[in-house]
Amino acid sequence: MPEEELALPPEDNLNSPPKLDTQRQQQAREYGRIERRFTYIQALIIAAAALVLIFGGLSASVAAHLVSHPVWAAVIYFLLLAVVYEIFSLPFGYYTGYILAKRYGTSRQTRRAFFADTAKSFLIMLVLGAPLVAAVYAVMGAWPDIWWLLVWLGFLAVSLGMTFIAPVWLIPLFYPMKPLEDGQLKDSLLELCRRIGVYVRGIYVIELSKRGTAANAALMGLGRTRRIVLSDTMIDRYSIPEIEVVLSHEIAHQQHNDMLRLFSLQAAVLFGVLAGGGLIFSYLGDAVGYNGLTDPAGLPLMGSILFFLLMAVAPLISLFTRRLEKQADEFALNISNNPSAFRTAMTRLTNQNLAEAEPSNWLERLTQDHPNYTQRISLADEFEKRHSVDRG
Repeated sequence: MPEEELALPPEDNLNSPPKLDTQRQQQAREYGRIERRFTYIQALIIAAAALVLIFGGLSASVAAHLVSHPVWAAVIYFLLLAVVYEIFSLPFGYYTGYILAKRYGTSRQTRRAFFADTAKSFLIMLVLGAPLVAAVYAVMGAWPDIWWLLVWLGFLAVSLGMTFIAPVWLIPLFYPMKPLEDGQLKDSLLELCRRIGVYVRGIYVIELSKRGTAANAALMGLGRTRRIVLSDTMIDRYSIPEIEVVLSHEIAHQQHNDMLRLFSLQAAVLFGVLAGGGLIFSYLGDAVGYNGLTDPAGLPLMGSILFFLLMAVAPLISLFTRRLEKQADEFALNISNNPSAFRTAMTRLTNQNLAEAEPSNWLERLTQDHPNYTQRISLADEFEKRHSVDRG
C-alpha cells in the first residue's frame, strides 16, 4: 500500500446501529502486532546500550569530561543523553507514528507536521526535564539521607500543577481548541452537567481531524481550568445521545473522585519506587564504583532502576484503572438509561480508533487501562436485561 494512502474508517450511518467492522479488527490486530514488535526491538537495543553505558565504564568516562559542579554536570549529562536518545528513537517513531499510522489510516498528518510535533515534544521534555534533574541532584547533595522523600513531595506538586496547566497551555500546542458553537449539542451537554451537578467553565472542540482519525472526549483540568473537550472527529460522526453517554462516562470520573484515587495510588507507588530505587542504587553504585548519589555518572543507572521498578508495578495500576473505567461505564448507563446508545458509541469508537475488540489476556493485564469492547458491550447487555426484568 502506498505510504500516503489513507485506509480511513468507514462513515457510519447515524440512523442505523453500527456493527463491529471485521476488516477493521483484522487491521487493528496487524497494526498492534507490528507496533509492539518495533517497541520490543527498540527496548532491547536501549537496554543493551544502558548496560554498556553503566557497567562498561562509558558513563564514568563521559562524566569525567563534564564540569566539576555535580548539579550542572548532571544537567549537561541529561541533555546529552536526551539528544542521543532522540536521534536513536526518531527512525522508530517515524515508522510507527507516521508510516505505519498512514498505512492503517489512523493519521492525517503531513510529514512536516509529524516532525514539527516531534520537535515540540522534545523541546518540552528538555524544558521540563532539565530543571527536574537539577532539583533532584541539588536535593541529593543537600539531604542525602531523605532525598527520595523530598523528591517524592516535589513530584507530587509538579504533577498537580501539570493537571491545572495542561488543558490551557500544553494541549493547545499540539491541537487547536475552540469553544463549541451554540446549538442542540451544546444545550444538551450543559443540561447533562446541570442534571448531574458538575461545574465546567465551558465546552471546547479539539481539532483532532487535522492529525488523525481517532475520536475522543474528556473532562479536563481542575477548578477554574475544568472544561469539557470533544474532538471534532466525534462531533461529526456521533449522535447526541451517543456523545452524552461518552461524556457521562467522563463525568463519572469527577463524581467518583477517580483522579484523586488514581493520584493517590500513583503517589504510593512512586513513594515505594523512589525509596526502593535509592537502596538499589546505593548497592549497585558502590559495586560499579560511582562516587555517591551526586556522581553524574550514576544518572543512567538511577534512571534505569526507576524505570524498571515502575514497569514492574504497571500491571497493578492498569488493573486499578480498568476497575475505575468499569465503574464509570456503569455510571454512564445509569445516568443515561440508554444501553443502546452506549453500545453504538462503543462500536463506533472501536471501529474508528482501530482498537482491538478483544486483546489477548496477557496484553490486557499488562497494558490496557480500559475494559475491552466485548466486556463493555456485555455490561450494557446485563444492564438492559436487569432493567427489563425490573420493569416487568
